[in-house]
Amino acid sequence: MSNGTNGTLDGIHQDAAIIAEHELLWDGLSPAVTKALSQPLDPSLVSQRRGRAGRAYSYIEGHTVIDQANRVFGYGGWGYELVGDVTLRQIERVDPRTGEVESARVYSAPVRVTVLGAPPRADIGFHAVADESADGHETACKGAVTDGLKRAQRSFGDRFGNGLYGDGTASRTASEDPSGGAARVESIPARQSNGTATQNEGGTSRSSVAQLRRRLFHLGEAQGFNEQQVRDAVQARTGKDIDELTAQDLTPLVESAARKVQKLRQAHEAA
Repeated sequence: MSNGTNGTLDGIHQDAAIIAEHELLWDGLSPAVTKALSQPLDPSLVSQRRGRAGRAYSYIEGHTVIDQANRVFGYGGWGYELVGDVTLRQIERVDPRTGEVESARVYSAPVRVTVLGAPPRADIGFHAVADESADGHETACKGAVTDGLKRAQRSFGDRFGNGLYGDGTASRTASEDPSGGAARVESIPARQSNGTATQNEGGTSRSSVAQLRRRLFHLGEAQGFNEQQVRDAVQARTGKDIDELTAQDLTPLVESAARKVQKLRQAHEAA
C-alpha cells in the first residue's frame, strides 16, 4: 500500500475516533430502519372520523404516530420540536350556497421532526378551536402541534399514514427507497471496480456473498474499526449475524459504508 494511501487512511482513522465504539458509520438510514419503513401500515391502527358533507376520513392518531416512531427509529433515534410560534388565526370563508361569511379560529404550529440518518422533515399543523373556553383553546393549541408532527412524519411513507391521503391508496412500489432518496432497484449490481458485486442469472454464489462480506470488513477498517466491531454494528443494525446475511442484505450495507468512507476521504482532503 502506498504512503499516500496510508496517510489518507490514518486521517480517516483520526476522524472516526470521535464516533462511539462499535458504531459503524453508515450513510443515511440504517438498513434495519429502511426495512421497517417498507412495511405497510397495520390497518388496526387506522381510525375513522366524519368530515365535511358527512364524508368519512381515515387517519392515525398522534399517540399512534409516536409509538410507531419509537418502534421504527428507536427511542433515542428521533425527536420533534417547534420551529416557530403556535399562532391563533382567524379564518373566514364565504358559503357558496348562501353567500354568508363563516368565521373560524384555528391554531397553527410549525413542527420539525429529526431522525438519525435522514434530513429534517417539517410541516405545519392546524387545529380549530371548538369552543372559546380555556380548555377549548388548550385542546386546539396542543392539537395543532400534534397535527404538525403527524404531517411531518408522513413524509417517511405509508408506515406513518401517507397512503391515507389522496385517494387513500399507497403509491409506493417495491423499487422505491423508503428513506426518501432516489429509487433503488432491489437487485444485486454486476461486478464493479470497487469490488462490490455480484449476482449471477442463476442466483447468488457463495463466493459473491463472501466478497461482499470482505468488502464490508475493509470499509470498516478504513473507518478505524476492527472485524469484531463491524460484526457488532451489523448485528445492531439488522438483528442478524453478518454470516447469516444474503447478498441482497449485504449490498445496501456495503453501498452505505462505501459512501461514508468516500465522504470522510473528501473531508480529509479538503482539510
